[in-house]
Amino acid sequence: MSEFRFSPNPNRAHLVKWQPWSPAAFTKAQEEDKPVLLSISAVWCYWCHVMDDDTYSDPEVQDLLNEHFVTIRVDNDHRPDINARYNVGGWPTTAFLTGHGGLIGGATYLPPEQLISMITEFAEAYKNDRPTLYTQARDLLNTRKDHAQRFVASSQLEESMTDRVSRIVVGSYDATNGGFGSEPKFPNPSILRFLNHQYRTTGEDFFASMLIKTLDSLSDGQVHDSSDGGFFRHCAQADWTQPQYEKMLEDNLRLAREFLDASILLDRPKYRETAKQTFDYLLEQLYDPVVPGFRGSQGAHSDYFSLSPDQRTADARPESDPSCYASNNGLAVTVLLDAAWKLGDLSLQTKALQTLETLDSAARSGSFSHVYSEQGSSDVPAFFTDWVWLLTALVQAHGNTAAEGYLERAVAVAQIMVDGFFDQKAGGFFDIEDQPDG
Repeated sequence: MSEFRFSPNPNRAHLVKWQPWSPAAFTKAQEEDKPVLLSISAVWCYWCHVMDDDTYSDPEVQDLLNEHFVTIRVDNDHRPDINARYNVGGWPTTAFLTGHGGLIGGATYLPPEQLISMITEFAEAYKNDRPTLYTQARDLLNTRKDHAQRFVASSQLEESMTDRVSRIVVGSYDATNGGFGSEPKFPNPSILRFLNHQYRTTGEDFFASMLIKTLDSLSDGQVHDSSDGGFFRHCAQADWTQPQYEKMLEDNLRLAREFLDASILLDRPKYRETAKQTFDYLLEQLYDPVVPGFRGSQGAHSDYFSLSPDQRTADARPESDPSCYASNNGLAVTVLLDAAWKLGDLSLQTKALQTLETLDSAARSGSFSHVYSEQGSSDVPAFFTDWVWLLTALVQAHGNTAAEGYLERAVAVAQIMVDGFFDQKAGGFFDIEDQPDG
């Protein structure tokens, strides 16, 4: 796999002297007495492409970064652990760190002139007022630690939690356009799942009305690609117009599941068809039979997706991310197996079990990685969520097939998770296994 992934458009972002995330990069920063600029990008992200095309291709930006910073580039999907720690509000993230990895501050997309101004000021402050910057980094770290401790301390799920969540959901509901929150508007499949559960368990009509309004708005709005199938990541406007054209495997799996479950719960055949069309999209565009497994996303390409169906051609279709991600493939197995049973479609089960074999064979051989492709596994070890979804997929496979081997493997995987991730002191599970080079 390539070390760095840049915009697919012509650019010169590679002329920045990027380093991969590693102890060596921070050792270099300390030895050269330089701060770190961390760029977190995503292969599907439109503004990440723009920043590569314009900002990081600017000669003055390149010269300033190469002279005054150690620059580290991280792919969000490859390293979700780093993204979780350093993301400052979206993609691309442009974060400023100390030579020891402390977060001082940052921004998201920056045009050349703004980044030039920011890195010039930061380099000057790092040279002349470093104690203040280090104090700022410590304060940010302590704030995050305090938040984490409060989260760990809440070990009991309060009985009133569903009522509190319901009030939040109702308060954010857009009765005019469907959906939740303001622009930019995201489909939020987790909220749809909550509504589905609440209506099924309480029978309260207002849960059903919110679910129906939102699902209708999603399937009829521009966020839904009625030509190629699948859903775009979000829309710029509250009325589900001006979509951002990337399509994510995880989002589409979760949305397909919610449409299918709602079709059964509410007896709405239209939702069933939307779910089937979404599964068809995933199998046609994101399934890689060589791996076998599902690729993580299909990139944004406004020139293609803004065309009418009869104007689109297969050779102009945006490329999909060649990488597969273990957690999302475990989710894919789980969702497809459930859909195979509900739709009576054994082809979905076949694809799901093939994908599961890829995951589980890697886990059995000790090569289970968060990222893999036709070229093999990466050196990014599996995270806790990868193991969680492998376990969930194995349990679902046993439910579909009644094969005892899946249940036996599920028990073995659960033990691996306890041994490798459980926090004996505070309870709960760590996101990553303890690594000396972390």
